[in-house]
Amino acid sequence: MRSLLTFIGLMFFLNLAFSEEFSIEEKNLIALPKPVVMAIRAPKNFEFPECNLVGKVVNITDTAKASEYIATTSQACGWGAAAGPIWVVAKVNGGYTVVLQTTAYATEILKHKAHGLHQLVTTSGTAGHASYTRWEFTGKTYRQLENYVFLPDDEKLCKAHKEICPFESNN
Repeated sequence: MRSLLTFIGLMFFLNLAFSEEFSIEEKNLIALPKPVVMAIRAPKNFEFPECNLVGKVVNITDTAKASEYIATTSQACGWGAAAGPIWVVAKVNGGYTVVLQTTAYATEILKHKAHGLHQLVTTSGTAGHASYTRWEFTGKTYRQLENYVFLPDDEKLCKAHKEICPFESNN
């Protein structure tokens, strides 16, 4: 578990000079504006109708005023082991739209941009695995650039990605 916490901490601090981060367990998450909630709940197959949504304002566009949101459900509603639903909501053509929906523990905004929005990294894990996914904006939604699931005994994958693998390698 210590390795997992180190991994999550490392991901947050890799871009310290720039990055913003979000964790589903943050204490300062707030109720979302109605247009943001409506964008998240809009799909007919929305999985968490009984859950309240919370989040925070972030800046994934570099505009003078942050106007995007990263959200999750409050009080661990719908969460699994060390992961919960995460939505990234941005203003597109004057209205809010979900540009990323995933399940993770944390989200970090990276320095690199595509189509006007910063790349994102989502992470999650337990003592038995850790996941790392890097996302890039396509102009409409985010797509996966890379995705790794690290296991404690997978030394080959950890050696190939030392900078993001949370588990110690024997070599």
